[in-house]
Amino acid sequence: MLDALRRGASSFLAKLLLGLLILSFGVWGIADVFTGFGRGNVATIGDTDITAPEYDRVLRMELDGLSAENERRITMEEARREGVDRLVLSKMIGQAALREYTDELNMGLSQDLVVEGLLNDPGFAGPDGKFSRTGFNDFLARLGVSENYFLSLRRDDDLRQQLSSAILTGTVTPQAMIDIANTYRNETRTIEFFKIDPAKSVTVPEPDDAKLQAYYNDNKSSFMTPEYRKYNAIVASTDELKKEVALTDEELKAAYEAEEAIYDVPERRRIQQIAFKDKATAVAAREALVKGTKNFMDVAKETGAKESDVNLGKLTKAQLIDPKIADAAFTIERDAISEVIEGRFANVVLRVIEIEPGRTSTFEETKEKVRDKLASQRASTLLQERVDLIEEARNAGKTKKEIAEELKVRLIEVAASDADGNDPSGKAVLDVATPERITRLVFRTEPGTVTEPVEVGSDGYAWVEVLSVEPPKEKPFESIKDEVKKNYIDAERRRLVKELADKLVDRVKAGEDLAKLAAEVGGTVDKVEDVKRNMSPPGLTGDAIGAAFSLPLNGATSALTVDRGTRTVLKVVKITPPGELPKSDKDQLVQEMRRELQNDMLIAYVTNLQDRFGVSINEQEVKRVTGADVAAQ
Repeated sequence: MLDALRRGASSFLAKLLLGLLILSFGVWGIADVFTGFGRGNVATIGDTDITAPEYDRVLRMELDGLSAENERRITMEEARREGVDRLVLSKMIGQAALREYTDELNMGLSQDLVVEGLLNDPGFAGPDGKFSRTGFNDFLARLGVSENYFLSLRRDDDLRQQLSSAILTGTVTPQAMIDIANTYRNETRTIEFFKIDPAKSVTVPEPDDAKLQAYYNDNKSSFMTPEYRKYNAIVASTDELKKEVALTDEELKAAYEAEEAIYDVPERRRIQQIAFKDKATAVAAREALVKGTKNFMDVAKETGAKESDVNLGKLTKAQLIDPKIADAAFTIERDAISEVIEGRFANVVLRVIEIEPGRTSTFEETKEKVRDKLASQRASTLLQERVDLIEEARNAGKTKKEIAEELKVRLIEVAASDADGNDPSGKAVLDVATPERITRLVFRTEPGTVTEPVEVGSDGYAWVEVLSVEPPKEKPFESIKDEVKKNYIDAERRRLVKELADKLVDRVKAGEDLAKLAAEVGGTVDKVEDVKRNMSPPGLTGDAIGAAFSLPLNGATSALTVDRGTRTVLKVVKITPPGELPKSDKDQLVQEMRRELQNDMLIAYVTNLQDRFGVSINEQEVKRVTGADVAAQ
């Protein structure tokens, strides 16, 4: 998951969220962390507060970005497990410390300079290469902030960049560090290994009731029912409110005619392009192409172009930025060679190798699409009206059931839900978008507490009321005796396999033949050659590879298998030191090491600022925002 965080840092939004990713390693060791300040702030740095709503908003944005990249919803529990919650707060603390320091230095940027940088940022450019106001507004809407607030974030980010650039200029990478990094990355090892077959090598005696009872008593926390909560929730969303929207055919037809073009299927062409430095070269090349003395790809190679430079893909006319090129590409016949086109950036020759005809839509075939779009637009207006009415009704003391009946919104009544959103049978209790948001709010809310609405999906809200809490309970031994027995046997088998693996490792170190030992435990010897630290060869886990690279030549150890059901015994039979790096690889490594040194310097610098200004973290409030207080119960 953290790889996804790093890959996502190319856009300004990602840099804004993760620009000080490195600071996360310097925050949690500070001495003055305490839990004694009022609800509402998760951290204080000098005179700057990081409020719970701010932290919650940035953390939600982070999870949304990770979910989009992973093409599945990343839950808060996963985020906590990976440390994303701490990472985000650490980044916010580091940014606040730098902001405090820039204020102390009286550093500033005028609004005009910030706006100028924004207008010239290619990340906000439209198809014509110029700043896109529409795209920027969409960006602000997704971010959920105003334009002025975003500009203030941008100004802070620009100031931090200026300060960090001044700190990091002139960083030099020592040769010793390059040699160590080269060894770490490029040293290879050859490993022989075998897997222990538990069925053939260990026997777990049948446990009697006394052993099972003792195991149950020692591991009662593993045999508890989860905490269950009874609650109800009012849900209002555009999807629900669309059902209320009545539209006439006349309204649909008017909407269709106003935007008819967006329902048409445009013509698409697969286009090839060769760019030339000057017109004379382009004319000569075109003449050779027309006469057939050269083919298209040969001419392209003569210009130094790669196949990926030539093939533009299957495009619509609107997708071509240069109007002259667009007109020519959608005028010439298939497989014909265009005239030389004096484009914005170069003289080019085109060829079209595939034409996919466009098609004009009709009202009847697009009627339902038009209905859905128009209904969604009107439902969005209804949603805001309904939200206001629900809040008024809540303030008037009406129950959720009364509100649902009066305002015709959905009422979900949940008899029992665990922290994963499942009932006692394991079935999901909610059938709404992003149900984990509702569940998280339920499990950090005490019965009788009035809460703010929580967002549901991207176009809805939910209001929850926790009615009662059923604490975790011990499952009676007799009712889960079979489960206890299974867990006991699994644990005992793992213990016996570990003992056997330790003995086998000692015998390997003593020089016994690997194949002979493998045969004793139902395994066969496998071998992987020239393995690097970052590789995952078949049959070996990452932990096994890590262990192998900690061993000397002919050293041995054991590691769990992928399914964690048994262990692999392995021996390092060859170590090959890295050779001299090619210049291009060495230059790349030097740059990477330089960045790492700069990161270390910036960590030290910001840690010093944090010590100087003072950092306080309200752990209780952090846990409340992330749901860790519920998970710990």
